[in-house]
Amino acid sequence: MRRRSRSTGAALLTSIFLIVVLAGLGVAVMNLSNVEHDTTSKSFLSAKVYYGAKAGLDWGIQQAVAASWDCSTSGSFSLSQGAFSGVSVVVSCTRGTHGAGNLVWYITSKATTGSPGSLGYAERRMEATVSNIP
Repeated sequence: MRRRSRSTGAALLTSIFLIVVLAGLGVAVMNLSNVEHDTTSKSFLSAKVYYGAKAGLDWGIQQAVAASWDCSTSGSFSLSQGAFSGVSVVVSCTRGTHGAGNLVWYITSKATTGSPGSLGYAERRMEATVSNIP
């Protein structure tokens, strides 16, 4: 008659444990990969609308300084060059006076991409105050 060892089945339990641990690590790596992809995508959208809003603000400042903009019209344009494709920019302005004859422009630039409610939507708003005060 053969004697049975007390460690019979230990290899089976160890292999099942390792399979469960490795499967858990695989799921964790997949989730981390998805989060990294989403973060990169959101960062790219954020940069697109930041530079779109900055371009609109620079345009508004140039209009105020070079042409003494009366703010009766707002600027609205779409960017279509390279990575900026799909960015819409709206520039609005309010003009006032400060003291005797000094003009002040309050310029707001808002850039958007995508449609509201979608995962590809991003918006950035920038403001500047420009004056001819010496």
